[in-house]
Amino acid sequence: MGDGEGPSWSDIAGWYDDLLTAGSGPHQTAVATLLALLPPVTGREIVDVACGTGLATRAVAAAGAARVVGVDSSAAMVARAEGHEVPAGSDVTYVVDDAQTLATLADAAFDGATCQLGLMDIPDLDATLAAVARVLRPGGWFVFVIGHPCTLVPDAVATTTPDGRPAVAITGYFDERFWRSANPEGVRRAGNHHRTFATYLDALAGAGFVLEQAAEPRATGTLSAKQPLYSEVPIFFAARVRRG
Repeated sequence: MGDGEGPSWSDIAGWYDDLLTAGSGPHQTAVATLLALLPPVTGREIVDVACGTGLATRAVAAAGAARVVGVDSSAAMVARAEGHEVPAGSDVTYVVDDAQTLATLADAAFDGATCQLGLMDIPDLDATLAAVARVLRPGGWFVFVIGHPCTLVPDAVATTTPDGRPAVAITGYFDERFWRSANPEGVRRAGNHHRTFATYLDALAGAGFVLEQAAEPRATGTLSAKQPLYSEVPIFFAARVRRG
């Protein structure tokens, strides 16, 4: 999904899978953040929306879920996901489907849903959250991680404070738009949708979700060593919400 003027997620599926397999600080942080927000999943059925190559799908399965269905609109991403070994004894399947409809999934089919670093890539946020709410059972939960809308702004510029600390200068925050990174080896060259923090909160409320817990992880380990900025400002916003 995008503007047709750059690579799609399918175009970079192989590169992306290799990046995650080799070990990516941001994605390791995102997985840890998502897992920390999960309620008990033992015996539960969960859908992983915009699953990509299945990194979070397999992590949720390893946490003890009875069944996990990974859904992604990119057949190339799903093919890569299916090439990975799943945790022993787990029930993991992948489906090519549009997160904005989840048309292949029945109403009230899952106890919970996850979405790691996917909501920013999908054009229609309201439709996606409505689809997630539809496939959840009454009282079902949704845990998501997104690039922090206040720091990962298209026009953000890395800088340094007078005392030498890494910082970021933000302009254009209020201009919601689709954008691509100019970095030829960056994940966001496939593009994503910048939205304000308020837009995300209003969309969640509009879909009938109630906030239970939120997180803005501080970088540690590999991420902190390679991108010390994110020890000063958050790279991600994450939350667990529940269907009212």
